[in-house]
Amino acid sequence: MTFILENGRANYILFENLTGMLTGLSQNSQGGKADLKDASGLQYEVKSYPDLEAYPGDRFDLFHTAASSTFGPNNKGPVVKRLLAEGDYKGALAVCKEAGYDHTDYFIYTNTAKFQPSSPFRFVIISKADVLGMLEGHDPRLISRRRILVQCSEVVKLC
Repeated sequence: MTFILENGRANYILFENLTGMLTGLSQNSQGGKADLKDASGLQYEVKSYPDLEAYPGDRFDLFHTAASSTFGPNNKGPVVKRLLAEGDYKGALAVCKEAGYDHTDYFIYTNTAKFQPSSPFRFVIISKADVLGMLEGHDPRLISRRRILVQCSEVVKLC
């Protein structure tokens, strides 16, 4: 059943729950809010990127970090696409903020997109302010895996 781990739709809940258990965060039952929360109410959104060792190429560097509603044919996707086509990055960013960035205090990035069972599970926690500063200049829905990973200041290996 390893294909389930490789499929983002199938593995999302599994790795979101694992991240919550490892960090002591709980599931957020409030609709329209981030995936996880801490005891003080801070909101944590879980996003996944392709593992650097399993997918080393530049082709896998940029990945989606905005709310899913801002992509493709989803609710706000056509609006963001139109704004970007018109050269209105600030307008597109405003839509992305309203759709999710403004409801999040921290982002937890896991290496579980296209997850390979031979890869160790990894995650990094980054503040919303830092994430907003790293968004791609041509599309506020995207972020660079390379820019995220250089933020790692501490590595904790769980055995």
